Amino acid sequence: MQRLVSTIALATVVALTSTTPVLASDAEIKNALAGKTLTNGKAVIKVRKNGRMTGKVGPNGDVKLVGAWEIRDGKWCRTIKEPKGIAGTKCQPMKLSGNTLTIDGDNGPQAWTVK
Repeated sequence: MQRLVSTIALATVVALTSTTPVLASDAEIKNALAGKTLTNGKAVIKVRKNGRMTGKVGPNGDVKLVGAWEIRDGKWCRTIKEPKGIAGTKCQPMKLSGNTLTIDGDNGPQAWTVK
């Protein structure tokens, strides 16, 4: 019986360690995104290595976006200057998986393709 319990305990440890994702550091996430382009429908945002971001957003991809970005405590932090209607700084929960960055913003989770 003790051997069975030990085997089950070992199998549980192996299962937990093999399915638990490794969390990336802020620097690793930043390096994965810096210099890339994010797309979501017609919206396109260039996230530059120097922390600036520019692009076109909105349903038709025709609204100018100007601001800055960083990864802080595993969150997508952005400071928007334009458009004025969404200007300001927010840090939002995010998940980077492969070439998809999902940001949980005011309109719910939004999946961005990283190119």
